[in-house]
Amino acid sequence: MLSTRSFGRECPSRPSSTVNFATNTLLVLALAVLVCCAAPSHAQASLALGTVGLSPEVVQCPTSNGWYYYSSGGANTYMNCHFASVSCPNTADLGLTYAYLNPAAMSPPLVSQAKGVVVLHGGSGGTTPESFALTDAYFKAGYEIVQIAWDDDWEMTQDPFSTITANIQNAACRPATFFNWVFTNLFPSVYSANQQAGMCALGDSAGSAAVAYSLAYYGAGAWFDNVELLSGPVLSDIKQGCGVGPNLGANNPVTVCGQTNYQGGQYGCQLGTSGSTWTLGPEYLPGAISAVAKWTNDNSCANTYPTNTSGSSNAAWLAQSIVDQSSGGAGQGAVATFNYPNTAMSGWLCRSVVSNPNYNCAANGNANSNYCPNNSSPQGQIFYANIGSNNSPPHYAVYAVDNCSNAEAVGSGNVPGYLPQIFNGTVQGLTAITDDMVGSGTIIPAQCVYRHQQ
Repeated sequence: MLSTRSFGRECPSRPSSTVNFATNTLLVLALAVLVCCAAPSHAQASLALGTVGLSPEVVQCPTSNGWYYYSSGGANTYMNCHFASVSCPNTADLGLTYAYLNPAAMSPPLVSQAKGVVVLHGGSGGTTPESFALTDAYFKAGYEIVQIAWDDDWEMTQDPFSTITANIQNAACRPATFFNWVFTNLFPSVYSANQQAGMCALGDSAGSAAVAYSLAYYGAGAWFDNVELLSGPVLSDIKQGCGVGPNLGANNPVTVCGQTNYQGGQYGCQLGTSGSTWTLGPEYLPGAISAVAKWTNDNSCANTYPTNTSGSSNAAWLAQSIVDQSSGGAGQGAVATFNYPNTAMSGWLCRSVVSNPNYNCAANGNANSNYCPNNSSPQGQIFYANIGSNNSPPHYAVYAVDNCSNAEAVGSGNVPGYLPQIFNGTVQGLTAITDDMVGSGTIIPAQCVYRHQQ
């Protein structure tokens, strides 16, 4: 399910004082300071970024819905929530709330200088902040952290749809633009104090798709030094997720960490000693079906076989996927790049889920994500299959996670292939995902370090 949360607390609402930029465009234009977010000139990007409009309104972030606060010695330091609107081509303006905290700016400071910036993007529609637990771990390790929550699902080009065509690839301009805004406006002060500081991101489920779209289409390889992709990217091939037919979805299973590709074969998988590949269908399951149907404005998503989906629907789903396999021709999606020579990357996929003996996953088509695997690992594999030894990032790994507490809870499972020489095949996902980003002492190097040349 795209809506399954891996960590942290649920965040059901934004602060009551939030300005809804998506529906109050005139107010935004009156208050906003428009900030251009053009990608660096050397970026590889086939789609244009948008702009960020900032509001002068600032409020203390609430503590009841997932916004991070630092607690020490019985005292709490709360983040300030800022409000903005993102404008992108072929999409309606969409508001967001964001907050950031620098450990070097504390009183007293936790570190003399921040080690980097980490942006965390949540799953589903991204309307709640991601992972209090990981945010806390990254902050205490000395990194400036940035959380974000959209006013509405970032995947919808318009809500409700009326004059703008649904297209998640276009809608991904929004998170890409915000990531670039962080790189342009928050990262420089951290980098000026520490030339080894990295600009990094973590995305969870559909949030991992937001990061992957940014890399594939919006030039994020020019500013991300490391990315952690949890339980996805789940929108790698929407045609395979939604399409019904003889060669689609359930009838076209994917072997995770077992595919040959044009870049020289499967690369980077860390399965653990005697660990195996696994095969699942990439079709979306209940919960995810309704979400993707809403985002693509096509209720035929995952119709019951043998009622095949139409050729027009299949083509539209493919053209807005991360891996759209198009040539960039008329009516097709933009051309993706899967070459990120300065961006380290780690993917985390649930290989098995803690089962319930009273629920038969096979008989019920894996329909219960609390006990059964879902589309997140085969959809993720479709993306990772485009990376091989010929175009490998500077550090690259896809980790199998066992005994997840639900289909996408990679933080709760065991990662047998993560540094087995240190952990001997037993390390919790939360620990591994933390250490991979920020390191641990002198034993485990941080991957969130500066990798780009000036």
